[in-house]
Amino acid sequence: MGKIIKKAICYFGGMFLIAFGIRISALSATGISPVSSIPRACEKIFAKFGIEGISLGMSTSMIYVILIILQIIILRKKYKPIQLLQFGITFILSYFIDVCLFVNNLLPKPSNYFIQLIYLVLSVVIIAVGVSFYLMPKWIPLPAEGLSAAVSEASEGKIAFHNAKSTVDTSMVVVAAILSFALLGGGKAFTDANLVVVREGTIVAAIFVGKGVGIINKAIKEKVVAWIEK
Repeated sequence: MGKIIKKAICYFGGMFLIAFGIRISALSATGISPVSSIPRACEKIFAKFGIEGISLGMSTSMIYVILIILQIIILRKKYKPIQLLQFGITFILSYFIDVCLFVNNLLPKPSNYFIQLIYLVLSVVIIAVGVSFYLMPKWIPLPAEGLSAAVSEASEGKIAFHNAKSTVDTSMVVVAAILSFALLGGGKAFTDANLVVVREGTIVAAIFVGKGVGIINKAIKEKVVAWIEK
């Protein structure tokens, strides 16, 4: 098996795992994964104001375009034009997210809070594994990870990637919470509408996905890279 094929397996397989994990986090009903918190809020906002047909995948594309623009602003002259390929990669992830809607039929809806927590932990682990694998080939990153890498690069190495990832995820959660509070909750902090987007699970994922990436990289990165190069 050639190196390109092995890298493609890690890259696109990792992206699919991210999409799969996002759908499980949504099914857990403990709050959507941080990387999809703003897109999820926008999806609900569009629906509330009568704009139908905007799926989670489509709203993800819209928000990720903004993340690409933020990278350009942060890095300025250091921004590499090849990173513009993130636009294409964004649409692939968005497609995977919509395809992974089958998770709702594959897994039973949680019947109690304990099952919800199991789904939450499962989603965090799957997303962390997905991020780790798709980054290993060192191909074009998704905008969320691209922004994390931009923050790390702008700090001249003072901020490790996995710490920057946690910061970016947390920031996305804060923005999603503000949007939910202002446009979905009618100015109320806790309503059925905005709790669909940001809940305890979102906070847990914001903190631990980045940490999980660091742990997974230490555990298996060398072995996977060796397999790719073999």
